[in-house]
Amino acid sequence: MANERPIDVRGSDIVSTALLELLNTYPGLKRYHNSGEYTSEGFILLDPAEMIGYSNTALEPDRRIRFSTLDDKSGVGFFPLSGAVLTMNKKSITGHVRQRCSYPFNVVYRAAPKSEEQKLVIKEWLDVLGRWLEQQPVTIYGQTEKLESYPLLDEGRIITGIQRSSPAHLSAAYQDGAEDWSITMTLTYKYEFDT
Repeated sequence: MANERPIDVRGSDIVSTALLELLNTYPGLKRYHNSGEYTSEGFILLDPAEMIGYSNTALEPDRRIRFSTLDDKSGVGFFPLSGAVLTMNKKSITGHVRQRCSYPFNVVYRAAPKSEEQKLVIKEWLDVLGRWLEQQPVTIYGQTEKLESYPLLDEGRIITGIQRSSPAHLSAAYQDGAEDWSITMTLTYKYEFDT
């Protein structure tokens, strides 16, 4: 189609990997081991009510934020909505290329909340994640946390920002009681190279 914008395919792969790693450093996730000891192995999603100071809920914890994957009844995954779309592509007469790209994605939290309070907790967990990715200060487990810098990308690409396109919202409800809550965001980056 003539209206389709070109995709930075290599950039999409690089951003997917870096974003998954970044998401799994979110302070709303805590390192976990079956014995309850802290470890460098894996992450677990803690009860979001505990994270933001709500009373006890029955939300079931899941391991980590996964790429384009959710279990039938629970989990958190991140899903690219397209590849990294070139929003600017300029080439100078000397062969220097400047590109700007947008990588839209959703983070989806699947759970089977049993009350309005649990639904609000899930929504707030996602909204806090969104603010953290935007490098805003957030309070998690009573501590002020702020993402100070974005990770470096391979091949000279540089993340210039991450912005929410929507607040967290209910995006799907299933007959078994499971619900998908999601937040839509866009990661932008720049890339310069010589041809």
